[in-house]
Amino acid sequence: MATRGRPKKQEFEDVPSEFKDQANSSSREELQNLISLVSCNQVELMKLKSEDSDLATAKEVAKQAGAVYAEGSKLNKAKILYCKTLLDDKGGHTKS
Repeated sequence: MATRGRPKKQEFEDVPSEFKDQANSSSREELQNLISLVSCNQVELMKLKSEDSDLATAKEVAKQAGAVYAEGSKLNKAKILYCKTLLDDKGGHTKS
């Protein structure tokens, strides 16, 4: 039987091999320092992201462009739930 959807990605596939080599050869203390360094980098990255006005503008444009689809999807979900409720009231059995 064929699998559906996208093949599962390897957990650490995106981690650069240089970083893996450095981490693999590190002591416990060096690994803790490496974790701290990467965590600080992540905080800085998130700060820069929150201050990026171009990104904020692009997100707003995308949100507005997708509003019709989001509303349509929300309405379709409500219609399905309504029909399932009616089906249950009429003695039908549905899977959630």
